[in-house]
Amino acid sequence: MNLFNLLLFSEVIAAQMVLYQPQDIVYADVNGTTVISCESNESLEDNSKVSWYRKSWRTGEAPLRVKSCYNGAHKYTCKNTNYKATLEIHNVQTNDSGVYFCTFLYGVNLLKHGNGTTLIAADSSTSRSSVHLLAPAQPPLPNTTLQLACMVRGARHTVHVTWNISGIHHMGRMISMEESGGTWTFLNLISLPRNTWDHGVHVTCEVWFNSSPVCVHWEISERGEIHSGFTSICQTYLIPALTSGLLLLLALSVHLIWTYKHSDNKTPGSNHKDTETEDGIVYSHLDMYYLTRGRK
Repeated sequence: MNLFNLLLFSEVIAAQMVLYQPQDIVYADVNGTTVISCESNESLEDNSKVSWYRKSWRTGEAPLRVKSCYNGAHKYTCKNTNYKATLEIHNVQTNDSGVYFCTFLYGVNLLKHGNGTTLIAADSSTSRSSVHLLAPAQPPLPNTTLQLACMVRGARHTVHVTWNISGIHHMGRMISMEESGGTWTFLNLISLPRNTWDHGVHVTCEVWFNSSPVCVHWEISERGEIHSGFTSICQTYLIPALTSGLLLLLALSVHLIWTYKHSDNKTPGSNHKDTETEDGIVYSHLDMYYLTRGRK
């Protein structure tokens, strides 16, 4: 068998092999130990061919190989059986967060990889965390696609985002942006066929800051009729914002009432009277009758 046929044979074998990671997301406590698994329809016992890579949440950063299973045990430990490979991560830290891929090497440069498992080390949410589903208010033009975006703001590090489109899960394309305060904003984008608008679609953006999801819903139940809302767990992030808004509205109402009553109590007949109150605001009263008296 010549070199060309050997490479072709290797590619055929690799195309038949499937690596599947059953855990979409794993949550771990800092300083703890977690396990990520990978399954295959072929043997994974050859440690020299099994490796693990981690992709961080930073946009444009290439995956980093964190473990070659033929190496000795240290922070990462491989435990491979016939059809299953596992990666144990010891002394987990927040910078261990990211998406982990199991890989299997065929020949020299043919690498099969799994679908990925997101590791979130410690709670990624902050007091400023929020989730928003951005969708068009009007149907897209014919022969175009429906563009949706799920925006996650105020995260300490990586989050896990999936789309549930009428019961079917999709991953979307993730973009990350670092904010000035050291937190991160994530934008997950997805495109849907134009006919999803005409036939009605139920969309849920599911976000994991920790082991519990935060969900935002968007639905077209009938053509041109849009409904959106949050699940109960989302209220955890909405309560502080709603409370602040109500307090601000109450303070503004009290201030306007006090101002109105203060202006009514002023003595009429003065053409232009300024009064500085204790709150430092200067109020003015202008009597138009006094200014125009005696004029035609």
